[in-house]
Amino acid sequence: MNITLRPDQEAWLKAEIAEGHFATPEDAISHAIDAAKRAALREMLDASIAQGGDNSADDVRRFLAERRRKTG
Repeated sequence: MNITLRPDQEAWLKAEIAEGHFATPEDAISHAIDAAKRAALREMLDASIAQGGDNSADDVRRFLAERRRKTG
């Protein structure tokens, strides 16, 4: 897969690698994807809490398994 970054994104990525935050562009992309997955989980949990519900550990595991199945 090839990804085209905007110039500002590429400059940020190069600076982050130069500062040692990531070893490679692939590491940075992996980190971003993981962060997006965590954000989706947090949204689901926050919505449930706001509705007065709660999630068991099994609920969270099922949600994560479903997300992995959908996103590969």
